[in-house]
Amino acid sequence: MKKITYNWEVLAITRFFLAIVVLFHHLPATLMSDTSRPWYGKLGAFEAVLGFLLISGLSIGKSIQKNQDSYFKRRLQRIYPVYIVSIIIHYLVVQDQITTEFIVLLVLNLLFLNQIFTSLSYVVVAWSLSLEVWLYALAPYLYKLSFKALMVIIYISFAAFLIHIAGRTLFHWPYYAGVTAGLNLIILGFIWVAGFVYSIYPEKRKFMAINVALFFACYFGLTILIELFHQIKQHTAGDFVSHDLIYFALQLFTLGIVFVVVFYNHKVTYLSLNTKKIFNVLGNISYPLYLTHRSVFLFFNQHNIHNIGLGVLASLIVAWLVYILFDFYSKKRPLAKTPVAA
Repeated sequence: MKKITYNWEVLAITRFFLAIVVLFHHLPATLMSDTSRPWYGKLGAFEAVLGFLLISGLSIGKSIQKNQDSYFKRRLQRIYPVYIVSIIIHYLVVQDQITTEFIVLLVLNLLFLNQIFTSLSYVVVAWSLSLEVWLYALAPYLYKLSFKALMVIIYISFAAFLIHIAGRTLFHWPYYAGVTAGLNLIILGFIWVAGFVYSIYPEKRKFMAINVALFFACYFGLTILIELFHQIKQHTAGDFVSHDLIYFALQLFTLGIVFVVVFYNHKVTYLSLNTKKIFNVLGNISYPLYLTHRSVFLFFNQHNIHNIGLGVLASLIVAWLVYILFDFYSKKRPLAKTPVAA
């Protein structure tokens, strides 16, 4: 099979873009005096999480193929320093009272049990990190399964995902950040495992690309139908055309970028060394940016500072400092040169 170079730097800049999408989503609730969301806040925070999960599955597949012996050590080194710092930053901002309940919540979060025994994530956005950690833990076992078995897992999980979407409307089931009993593993595991499968079976690129495209199409189709029926029921169908369709188009744009980057980034034939370095740095700060930006916004809000540009700049600076001071794992990684079978 012909070998090609997979451009991890392109994935890195995409992770940064997704972190920015989530950051923009949180602007109205924490930093803006006007809580109406501007267009750039409608790119889809949940769609960004789906993108993160797909890229994460792809990356972990490559990681576990490269070296299984130190796999868990590498994951701990990657996750914990930045995560612990993000918890400390959040505590310094909100200054919660130290009670037994608080300590229990903190311990559950440190052990990534926050979406199993409780629906509360101390660092709110870390609900998705908890899901990723459990998928990391399962990765060595998934690696031993056949392609057919992995696809069965993906399809079952995707069916659960669609059922949950409908249940949120029909039965008022909670958003993913409020799900308990580890159900996110079943509901959202499909997209991570899809990236993982593509990583360990690169010869299935076309098949996996078609499947992921169908997943995204079914997801958007169902959510659009639910919103349309809701607007018709409320006699506001005109708002769907004038407002909601634009919202869905922006979300589709976000997932479209992820899809192209994951399945076609090997088409990028050249990136200069400086470009690779910039993309890698931005990709590396995406993790601390994702975990700390909301705490920065809360700090600004507490001090009645509603300058969006200053808030975004401060978030980027904090993320960069956390990366420089505490992300020892990312800083020591060389520029990726991983060959992938075409």
